This record gives sequence, structure tokens and C-alpha cells, in this order.
Amino acid sequence: MAASTGIGLDIGEDQIRAVKLRRTSRGLYLQALGEVPTPPGAVSGGSLLDPRLVADTVRRVLKNYNIKGAAAVVGLPGRAAASRVLELPHMKEEELRSIVAGEMEHYHTIPPGQGTFDFVSLGETSEGTYGQVRLLLMAADKNVVDTYREVLRFAGLRMSALEPVSLAASRAAFASLAEGAVALVAIGARSTELAVFHNATLRYSRQIDTGALDLVAKQESGILDLGQEAERPLPEEQAAPELKAVGRELQSLLFEIQRSLDFYHREARGAGRVERLVLCVDGERLRGLDRFLERDLGLPVSLCEPFRSIYYSDVQFNPEYLARVGPAFAPAVGLALRELEEVPQAPRMDLSVTGLESVLAKAAPRWLTWALGISIFLVISAVAAFWQLGRVLQARQQELTTAKAELVRVSRIEEEYTLAARRAQEAQAIVQLRGLPWSDILFQVSEFIPKGVWLTNLTTDAGNLLSLEGGALSADSVATLMDSLTHSALFEAPRMTFIQKDTSGRQMVVKFQIKVLVRPPIPVSSQPATGNLSPPGGAR
Repeated sequence: MAASTGIGLDIGEDQIRAVKLRRTSRGLYLQALGEVPTPPGAVSGGSLLDPRLVADTVRRVLKNYNIKGAAAVVGLPGRAAASRVLELPHMKEEELRSIVAGEMEHYHTIPPGQGTFDFVSLGETSEGTYGQVRLLLMAADKNVVDTYREVLRFAGLRMSALEPVSLAASRAAFASLAEGAVALVAIGARSTELAVFHNATLRYSRQIDTGALDLVAKQESGILDLGQEAERPLPEEQAAPELKAVGRELQSLLFEIQRSLDFYHREARGAGRVERLVLCVDGERLRGLDRFLERDLGLPVSLCEPFRSIYYSDVQFNPEYLARVGPAFAPAVGLALRELEEVPQAPRMDLSVTGLESVLAKAAPRWLTWALGISIFLVISAVAAFWQLGRVLQARQQELTTAKAELVRVSRIEEEYTLAARRAQEAQAIVQLRGLPWSDILFQVSEFIPKGVWLTNLTTDAGNLLSLEGGALSADSVATLMDSLTHSALFEAPRMTFIQKDTSGRQMVVKFQIKVLVRPPIPVSSQPATGNLSPPGGAR
């Protein structure tokens, strides 16, 4: 889906210009535009020599003119990119891209893996049996691209695309290029981009190493006014002083434009001669250049009108001001139009991506990108669900293990109780056979056992030695039992033969074994009247 707003950023050696467009129900609306001078020495030949300083300037133009957004399309001057024309057989774009990459490496356009490239079609040739397609290849060094991306990051923006300014300017002036053969001349700070369109199709492109700063370099005012000169003959002896001062640079520009047009006429057989010229130039700095070129080239020359199909507020923008600065803002407007995906039939490049990224971004259908994103989301969701399910199962397994251990412990205790009962019965039978006072023994033992103590085994031998085995919740409870046995009238000489802590279950248990001698039966008449049991001779 196309964006609802678009920001175009043209970073030149003399000016930094920004434009923000918004799509509305009425059409495209000019929301903001502005320009500030580029700091001296910050930009040269399309390279950003001081990224921090350039980023500060970009932030200033965005703040001063209330241009807000998250991303922007940036223009790349022609001098920062290498270009070449290739002729290749017809093939699919995916195959064509790999072939172009090989040709670029073959001609050493940029080192392998150290830059970005893109291409547009210049139409077909009729030479040969099957014909070929002509491509305009442009490549940029990776360091240059990374510097532009870094500047936008410092300025708080994301670089959505990096496009040559010549293609951006053609998008802004595309309505003027729809019919016949038209030459578009975009004069930048240090270079001039010339492109020839035939019926809205790009047929020829060339860069000329002369720009506006070269033409006004010897002007103290920084302005070259050719208005009056355009009305009289061109010979140098009749030219104005301003023209004499820049005669070499201006004549060089005129010569290269004418030479480029002648070359196109020779190569583009049957495509028709160039009928008119559209000029994108800083009209405030180079005044009257359109009429001067028209006189010298013998072709109708018109200034680019990038705001012709864009509506705006007359309160916010003066129509005369927009008409005056419009030709200079053509690249920035074209960059903003790209973000809005307007004028799709205009040629476009993106030098911000490379390799596989470029292939996917340009060749893959949009639905495939969405499908890939949804598939990745589903895979991540499934992995998260399985991970959560595994945690739940692990918790349940731990609960089952704990419950099983508890059941084993309870079963073991029940077995101990059963075994103790059986042994108590056996001990009772042995005591009864030996004539011991069994009822008194059991009564005394039950009375002496404190809370938290239980017996698991009760045995005796021929020597009236009684063995008590059991468990307790604490060692203090076992000590209380020992004290009770010591002061009992029925037992004597109790001794602890075994005591040990058992921590196998959930609660600590103290296991013990006490051996004590059973006194012979005591006559009833000799027992104290109070019923208290005390050792023999205890009453004084």
C-alpha cells in the first residue's frame, strides 16, 4: 500500500531542499517545502564530507518549515554515481539483474560487493536478428550510500530510497515529457543531467560536468543574469561583462548539450528529433537561462513546473513564489512523488539496496512479501505454543512424581503400623507365657508415650529385657519417653541403643530403639495408696 505522505530530500552542494506532499481526496496537496544553504565544505561531488554537519542542517530545514515524518526519499547527485549503457538480449528481470551484476564487475564499475546498483530500460534496438534491450546502469559506492543513510538517521529519518536526481526531476516534469521527443536538462550545483524522452519513454541519459556553481563562480553577487544577453547576438566582443566572465563555462555547457542532442539524433534512428527542452534550474541564481538556451540551441525551452498538478493553500504559499522556485525544487518534488508511488510509468531507481535485497524488493510481488511475513509469524507462534505446552507438561510431570512419592511414603507408614501391631501381638503372647504383667506393661507404655511418638515394634527376651522401637517427630519427644521410663515402677535401667534422623519423606522423623528391664510383678498391697507408680523404697 502506498504511503499517504511523502518527503523528498535533495541534498545539494549549494542548497538542501525538502518537500512534503500529502494525498487527499482532491489529489496531491503541498503540505510544506523549504530550503537552507548547505554549509561550506560539507558536501562535495555528491559525497557528504561532514555527515554530522549535514544532518544538523537537514534537521534545521525540517524544523524551520514544519516538515515531520518517519522516512524520506533522498536524491543522489549524478557525480556520486557511475553510469554505463549496456545492450543485452531479452530475458526475465531476475536473470537480467544477475547478468548486469556480472557486467558491472567485468567493467570494474565498482568493486564486487562494495556498492549498490540499479538500472532502467532505454528501449529496444532493432539491430541483429532478435533485437536487444538497452539499459542505463547506475552504481554507487557502498560508503557513499552508508553515509547518506547515516545522515538521515542522525536527522531522525529513515531512508526509504536513494534515487538519482535526474530520474526524480523527470518524475516531477513527467507531464511535459508525454508527447514527442523532449530533452530534460536539470542543472545542479556541480553537474548537469540531460535526459531525452520519446513519448514518455527514457531513451538517452548523460551527465555534463558543469553546474550552477561553475557558472556563477566569478560573480560577486552569486547571481548570473542572462536576460538582456538573451536578446542580442552571442559573439564575445558584443557580450555583456557578466557573460565574458563566465564565457568559457557557459560555452562549455552549451556545447555539451548540443553535442548530446546530436549524438541522440544519430543513435535514435526513427525516433524523431528533439522538439523542445524542459529546464530544471535555480531561477534565482541563473536568471534568463531558459531564453538564452532557446536562442542558442534553436529549440523551444520551458521551465519545469513541478507544482502544476499539485494544489496548495494560497494563504500558506504565494503562487508567484512557487512559480519562481519550482524549477529548482523539481528533484525534491519528484522524490516525494516516488514515496507516494505517483507517476508509476516514470523511470525509477533505488541505489539504497544491493544484492539479494534489491532482487526481492524489485522482483518479488507484494503478496509474496506479506505471505513470507505471515509465515514467519505463524512459525514463531507455533514454537511459542509448543514451548508453553512443554512447560505445562513438565509441571504436571513434577506434580505426578511428588504425588507418587507421597503415596509410597504413606504406604510405607501403613506397612510399619501393620508390622508394629503384629509384633505387639507376638510380644503380648510372649509376656503372657512368661507370667509378666502384660496389662500393666501396655498400660505403662501407653501412659509414658508422649505426643509425637509412636511405637513400631515391641519385643522381649528370656531375660525380661523389653525392646521398644518406633519413631518421633523430634528428639525431645524421645528424651521425654526416656525420662518417663526411668521413673517408672515397672521398668528399670532404660538405655538408648539406636537413634537416627530420617529425612526421606516430606517431614523429618527420628527413629529410635530403647531397651529396658521389666521389674518382677509388685504386690498390690505394697503399692502406694495414691496410685502413683514410684520406684521401690521411694516413700520415706
